[in-house]
Amino acid sequence: MMAAVLGTLLGCEDATTDPLARIVAGETAGALALGVDLPHPGSWTVPDDAAPESADALVRWLTSWDLPGDEGRGVRNLTYSSLATLFVPELGRGGIGEQLDRLAEGVRRALLLPEEQLPERIRVRISEAANAHALALDALRAENLRDAMVQLLAGSDALREVGPEAVARTMVSEVVADRRNISARDSYSEQDLERLDRLLRGGREALSDQDWVRAIRRAYYARGLMVRDGA
Repeated sequence: MMAAVLGTLLGCEDATTDPLARIVAGETAGALALGVDLPHPGSWTVPDDAAPESADALVRWLTSWDLPGDEGRGVRNLTYSSLATLFVPELGRGGIGEQLDRLAEGVRRALLLPEEQLPERIRVRISEAANAHALALDALRAENLRDAMVQLLAGSDALREVGPEAVARTMVSEVVADRRNISARDSYSEQDLERLDRLLRGGREALSDQDWVRAIRRAYYARGLMVRDGA
């Protein structure tokens, strides 16, 4: 029922004319496709004289997206202060303002969606992003560039966490970890384990192809198989 409602109200990935924001892979609880290039520290220029701990924070931010959801979020939260130290001098007030405009557009598009029809996890992230954007604007007006950058990163990541790429990477990493924990004592048939492994291979291949919707679906079906047949 949820997939049908979301497909009707928000469009599907095969539609020829899509709204600005939509849910893809809705039968899996979905991911939020905004069509906006959200602020992304991986695309910013790292200064040549960057301190090692600040540059390391960027590496940890980048690799956090391949971790399970809560674990990846925890890693990212610990990088924001160092990332602010790294990029505030490079971007300056004007650059941070431009990045906030991009976040604002993502929030605007997300808020156009019918809130009552969205999964809770997406509603929560949209709310977090909107709040972080407001705090970042307040900090920017007060010339507190460090706090503005921290809130910019937090708000952008809140939306990115429910975007197709992040959802795909998180779901695949979680089911791969769950597969490793299956033991001979669990009630899986050989046929189901073979099917599970095919789904996981398909999910990893889809990630390599940047086919986020296919990766989400493979991981979703794999998770369903483990829930159905697990001990």
